[in-house]
Amino acid sequence: MGILRSLSVPISSSPNRAQLRRVDVSYLLWCLSLVGVCGVQRIYNRRPLSGVIYLFTFGFLGIGTLVDLFLIPGLVGHANAPILLERARNQQDEPEPLDRQLLLLARRSGEGGFSLNDALLTIQPPGLAQLDAVRAELERMQHADLLFVGTDERGRVVYREP
Repeated sequence: MGILRSLSVPISSSPNRAQLRRVDVSYLLWCLSLVGVCGVQRIYNRRPLSGVIYLFTFGFLGIGTLVDLFLIPGLVGHANAPILLERARNQQDEPEPLDRQLLLLARRSGEGGFSLNDALLTIQPPGLAQLDAVRAELERMQHADLLFVGTDERGRVVYREP
């Protein structure tokens, strides 16, 4: 199994994380069936049960192995799907950029606008809500005509979507 692990594409530098499978390696392992070692490509693509069955039945007398020649891209896709899904979920956990969060806040606030305090309380993660950084971003967005500044009925400075 260590040989198969070294033939994979690592997702991250962490050695115990799952690895992506490759089509070219799967075809190379399929070539072992030409000398009677069938099913290794299935074991590599996270199908150990069918791989062992292929190993003991010589790939269902060669028929299954021949069919696998055409199924390998799908096997690789199915083997990689959970890993790619997890990677996509992890990317969704990244916070929105500060400017995007401020624009979304302006849209949600409507005509009433939002104050600097509202922005500091809303921005996620809270560590991103540094007063100087938020002020600088608000000023930059005003100069880019992405936000308008004004006052509300109580005299507070508010920011609105144009």
